[in-house]
Amino acid sequence: SISLLGLMSLGATEVDINSVMNLMIMPAVIIVFGLAGQLFNRRTHFVLTDNRAKLLTGSVGALFAIIIMFAIDPTGVEFFPTTDPQQVRVTVSGPLGMNIDASNRLASIANDRINRLLDASTASKENVKNVLINVGVGSDSDFFGTPSPERSRITLNLIDYDVRAEPSILTLKRLREELKGIPGAEIEISQESMGPPTGAPVNIEISGSDFSQISRITRDIKQMLVEASDTGRIPGLVDVADNLNTGRPELSVHIDRVRAARFGLSTSKIATTVRAAIHGIEAGKYRDGEDEYDIVVRLRQSDRAGLESLNNLTILEEGTQIPLVSVADLRLSGGFGTITRLDLNRVATVSGHAAAGYNGQEILFQVQDLLAEYENNLPAGYTLAYTGENEEQQESFSFLMVVLMIGVSLIFMIMVAQFNRISAPFIIMVAVGLSLIGVVLGLILTRTPFGLMTFIGVISLAGIVVNNNIVLIDYTIRLQDRGMTKHDAIIEAGATRLRPVLLTALTTILALIPLTFGINIDFVGLLTRLDPNFQFGSENTQFWGTAIISGLIFATFLTLIIVPVMYSVFDSLANRLSHLVRDPDPDAPPSIERR
Repeated sequence: SISLLGLMSLGATEVDINSVMNLMIMPAVIIVFGLAGQLFNRRTHFVLTDNRAKLLTGSVGALFAIIIMFAIDPTGVEFFPTTDPQQVRVTVSGPLGMNIDASNRLASIANDRINRLLDASTASKENVKNVLINVGVGSDSDFFGTPSPERSRITLNLIDYDVRAEPSILTLKRLREELKGIPGAEIEISQESMGPPTGAPVNIEISGSDFSQISRITRDIKQMLVEASDTGRIPGLVDVADNLNTGRPELSVHIDRVRAARFGLSTSKIATTVRAAIHGIEAGKYRDGEDEYDIVVRLRQSDRAGLESLNNLTILEEGTQIPLVSVADLRLSGGFGTITRLDLNRVATVSGHAAAGYNGQEILFQVQDLLAEYENNLPAGYTLAYTGENEEQQESFSFLMVVLMIGVSLIFMIMVAQFNRISAPFIIMVAVGLSLIGVVLGLILTRTPFGLMTFIGVISLAGIVVNNNIVLIDYTIRLQDRGMTKHDAIIEAGATRLRPVLLTALTTILALIPLTFGINIDFVGLLTRLDPNFQFGSENTQFWGTAIISGLIFATFLTLIIVPVMYSVFDSLANRLSHLVRDPDPDAPPSIERR
């Protein structure tokens, strides 16, 4: 346990005191049970009668101990790792219906705060290459990019990773603190994603039949999450927002059809007049050479800005000016900006993101616990669905689990056909399972969450373990067929296949080291200018955790030590079973096999 904690302290990830105490529980339990066994156990063996039992029991015990340690203090689960971004985007959203000038003022306030941060922090200022401000942009989720006058975006492009004065995640944290509390604005700070677009870690879809009820539920959930974020009940939950667009200002024209008929006016005539006054109507074309421009006529800004001036509109009908207020009533109201449906039901979404350094899945679990009681009390016909990144992760992990099971089954059947026995394939499959000790140990040492790339690495690791063990066991069986004893065949096969097994493991590990630690060397510069520009670390190192390297190291130990011992044990058990099946010779002395 001391060695484990020592290796963890050398890692790049800071280990808190709670993790240290949790990881000390299992070694303490092992020590207690070991001492109890020494004091009260009087048996020299349990199943096996030699030293092979100690090694196999220790290996199986290590597997269970590592899994229990991971369960006591888990490193978490993630879909794709959060990398050090090269670009940070700040989205400033005002109330629905805000005009472009007011949106520009909000963007200016946010930009002033960003400039104040860069002036106060030299490291953050050195990290920023340039800043781009766009006013009236579309949302990231809008496929067609429809611009919205109430939304602005400030994009900060960062310098290259190897010359940054501080990690860009730290710059992003400072930026989030500086932009808090802008009146009348919702701030969303996002970074570029190295994986596919999956949505926010917290993405709750509220569906039902009555949109007013959906709106109430959405506001309640959003308020609960905002309070949990502000009070620190759910640390790391940021940028809580919803997609309700119910407050869009609208001018409703209610036509009195009876009175309009008395004046001989149609509803289309009245609607065309109001539209021409506010939006404008094309009166002709203006041509300048090959260029052509539309001539649009509408009321001047001062006459169409207020409801009183619009009430003074008149409608020309057969030379008579008919006041608009005589046939229609103008009212200001709020309407829907967008309406989203899922399976013919209206849907609203509440989303939340994870701050830098926090695991999105852990935040989602806390959100689910917070909303569990509220969800149970929902009206009939209304449901909450946790989609987004969580849904994509479950689908991907389920697919990879099926792929792993199918692959292991096919490999097992092929090996049974190859060896013409069941024991050798079973030993190899056990070795594949025991190789998880190294993988989980690597996750614990580096405090790396189990993600999609780790899952793919486990599948690749299983293939390497199977190949190395097939080579070793097949050669052992061949030596026994040539007349060697089991003991001599195991030793000879281990010595002969030592170099191929080590070379396979070492070449794979060495190939993963540059990806894992982000080692980069400019060979062109080294040869031409004697400047290798050696770089340690990159944006993509989080994709390749050290769990795969640790798994390969332990898998090599399995191939060279544990697998020969298991082969010896299974061979001894097969011999004993064969003696039990056959009628023993009463005159033959009993034989005891020891190793």
